[in-house]
Amino acid sequence: MKYRLIVFDFDGTLADSEQSIMEAMRLVAHDFGLSDVEPAIVRRGIGLPLQRTIEIGLGLEAGDAAAAVELYRKYYKEIAFDSTRLFPGVKQTLELLRREYLLAIASGKSRQGLLSMMQHLGIFEHFSCIAGAQDVPQGKPAPDMVRLSLERLAVPAEQCLVVGDTVFDIEMGQRASADTCAVTYGNHSAAELRGANPTWLIDSFEHLLSCLHESGGQLD
Repeated sequence: MKYRLIVFDFDGTLADSEQSIMEAMRLVAHDFGLSDVEPAIVRRGIGLPLQRTIEIGLGLEAGDAAAAVELYRKYYKEIAFDSTRLFPGVKQTLELLRREYLLAIASGKSRQGLLSMMQHLGIFEHFSCIAGAQDVPQGKPAPDMVRLSLERLAVPAEQCLVVGDTVFDIEMGQRASADTCAVTYGNHSAAELRGANPTWLIDSFEHLLSCLHESGGQLD
């Protein structure tokens, strides 16, 4: 088996949280007296550290974006549990994967918010390592979160696969010397992801099983 560890992004890869993200952004924009947000612009920054996402999505300067971070977290917490769902096939596929692989999360969400959402969605117990925004010096696309999982689980980079929906996830994995798998149903387009040169490019979460089988995995 080529891989021992699979590191997943959360938003846009495992969970469909776009509605929650956009609504929280709209509420922050309203508080700052801005016009309605453009989802296509917000998507460009999803996956980066939250302040940078807000800078890109709302066009705020760094100082205002820093003040907006806590507002965003407050609004997101109020609405996320009602509007966030796992993508089709995620829960069943994770249940298969955990039998053969170590699984980890690398997300720009706050650690507590990430843990709460994973428990709410019923997937927390599948993961051996969870890295959130507060756990590393640098967020995506820096490799810190992947390297943290590699260190904690004692897995060499060449036995790790990083799965995500943005070019920032792919760059994070590549900078950690891991293989990468891009999913096209999330926040960045297939063309953008293809340009990042991932090891694999898939259109559904279940297709990950085929990639792993091709690489030498023996999932039942």
